[in-house]
Amino acid sequence: MTLTEANDLVLERDRLRVVIATIVINIVAVSLLTFAPWSDWRTGVALNIVDNCLLVGFVLVRRDALLARFLLFGLVVGFTELAADAWLVDYTHTLDYSIGGGPVIWRSPFWMPLAWEVVAVQFGYIGLRLWKRFGKLGLLMIALLGAINIPFYEEMARRIHWWQYGGCRMISLTPWYIIVGEFGIALAFALLARTLRRGSVRTAIIAGVAGGISIFVCYAVAFFITDRFIEWAKDAKAACSVMQALFIANA
Repeated sequence: MTLTEANDLVLERDRLRVVIATIVINIVAVSLLTFAPWSDWRTGVALNIVDNCLLVGFVLVRRDALLARFLLFGLVVGFTELAADAWLVDYTHTLDYSIGGGPVIWRSPFWMPLAWEVVAVQFGYIGLRLWKRFGKLGLLMIALLGAINIPFYEEMARRIHWWQYGGCRMISLTPWYIIVGEFGIALAFALLARTLRRGSVRTAIIAGVAGGISIFVCYAVAFFITDRFIEWAKDAKAACSVMQALFIANA
């Protein structure tokens, strides 16, 4: 093994550690914030500042071009995703950000692009590593992790006054469509992350736009499957029952 290869392995290991550290910090912080009745948009901002200080600090100290591209990818994902948030708020009427307060961009809290930036980096990079290590099984693993980990924040968001859901099928405080949608979102992030390995700034921006669009698509498909399609199926079954009863009555 050459010195360059050894240095690359060390960088990969340390990069993975700092990305995992942000996940651990977020889980612990969000869990503790459930005991803070004063929590609002400010705690969301603070947590995202901590995450970005770790990630950006690592990029600067280690001169890590790959993680820098991941951060750019995530930031573009975050701003593109604002359209998905607006759709959930204005069309489905299932998402409500008003409980958190604070400045907004379009329909979202102004810190939401930074939150999605961190999520895209976490699941994109870890998904890439799992894919490289385990192949298609690794992709399934990151998708399942997305369906479990990201909804954890959705579950806690109402308790810590960031956002809330309603008017749709839910498990506790989390909609079904969020769980299904974020399975697909985590998978999409992992697939797009592969382009960043040897890519450029332009590649990171294009991948980020594609990642933001994938959020919209995954939520929309999941919503129509778990809510609208089931309602249509129930209505169709009810209509068939009525027609059957009328047919029997007229027989």
